[in-house]
Amino acid sequence: MPKQSFSDISCSIARAVEVVGQRWTPLVLRDLFAGMTRFEDIRRDLGIASNILAARLDELERHGVVERRRYQSAPPRYEYLLTDKGRDLYPVIATLLAWGDKWLADADGPPALIVHSECGRVTTAKTVCAQCGGELDAATATAAPGPGARPGPGTAVIGEFILGRSTA
Repeated sequence: MPKQSFSDISCSIARAVEVVGQRWTPLVLRDLFAGMTRFEDIRRDLGIASNILAARLDELERHGVVERRRYQSAPPRYEYLLTDKGRDLYPVIATLLAWGDKWLADADGPPALIVHSECGRVTTAKTVCAQCGGELDAATATAAPGPGARPGPGTAVIGEFILGRSTA
């Protein structure tokens, strides 16, 4: 049975999951952000089957998240470079890392750290309001219908729920 596509759901989360939500894809992105660009390096790092990695990279390329460039002709070998669209996923990966470090790290602490290149200090991702800079979390944010909202598969209940809450 083929998997249901989320691309027709009127929800930006569903559409993003369609691109980056498959098993291994966030770890492929992690490796790309760490500077690994060659197929074999990523495959060895993750211990992933070649056909699975190829499928994930093909999907990321199809969605414009990575660009494939040949670096060797015989035999043909490629590297995968993040596009602007791909680099815009960094906050997503950094936020997943921060959540994992907070809730799932071993007693020894997190396995990797983020160092901010501008100040040289170890840091973690923090989500803030793009308008005022205040912290953005479940206690300080609410959902409201946007201009592209429409009821349908995947939003049949939540759309009415949000609409009802915003008019109450």
